[in-house]
Amino acid sequence: MKTTFKIIFAVLIGAFIGYLITDYSFSSNEVEIVNEDKVENIIELMGTETSFGVKGNCKMCKKTIETSALSLDGVHKAIWDVKTKQIDLVYDDQLVDLTTIHNTIASSGYSTDLVDLNQEAYDNLPMCCQYDPEK
Repeated sequence: MKTTFKIIFAVLIGAFIGYLITDYSFSSNEVEIVNEDKVENIIELMGTETSFGVKGNCKMCKKTIETSALSLDGVHKAIWDVKTKQIDLVYDDQLVDLTTIHNTIASSGYSTDLVDLNQEAYDNLPMCCQYDPEK
């Protein structure tokens, strides 16, 4: 009697673990496919994708740079990478042009590949955000 109970218990535990493993592997793959499709649709439907260099140092810089770009009507996505010093943008080129985006970021105190920083805004940045503008 005890042996039968142990066998049934072991089979049930094995089935439960198998179910969890199968469920986890299917659900994680489905999420990745949906997200990739969603990103491609946003780019196709909503705008132009580009990236360019923006000087800065830290996560506070990241917040300021992204906030200044996203403040413009027509900018849908702005992600600045602290390590690469590159901003990735998705924007509607019928609502805002790329030069305006560069100028807006520069007016917040950060030089871009095309536009030098606004000195007054740069001087008002926290010390950790004041990078060497000459580099």
